[in-house]
Amino acid sequence: MLVKYRDSFQKIVMGLLSFIPGLKDIDRINHELDWYAASEDRILYLQKNQEGDFIGLVGVEKQDQYLMIHHLAFIPQQQTPEHENEILEFLNNEYPNLQMMGTLDTTPILAKWEKRKNEPDK
Repeated sequence: MLVKYRDSFQKIVMGLLSFIPGLKDIDRINHELDWYAASEDRILYLQKNQEGDFIGLVGVEKQDQYLMIHHLAFIPQQQTPEHENEILEFLNNEYPNLQMMGTLDTTPILAKWEKRKNEPDK
């Protein structure tokens, strides 16, 4: 299940963002949070597991025809294809009229999801 970011989730989001290479510095993480807060078209979603624990997040930016996936982070033991698929399926259903695109970091995960989505069931 994915939930939209709220200020009360700030410490959780900061912890999840710190798992992204290049975002280990607290000032850099705060800069990213400020960047998301600066526009209504930039949204952070947090992923919960069945026990209700936060295990991941995705940061997106809505553009005219695209949904840019900027950040995708998980607690290390929770980064599985199933959890990645859950996030991408949610985004695909939430924004059906937007083509999903990734950054250099998120494109490989998005490409794997699209490949699995387009494979015929065996």
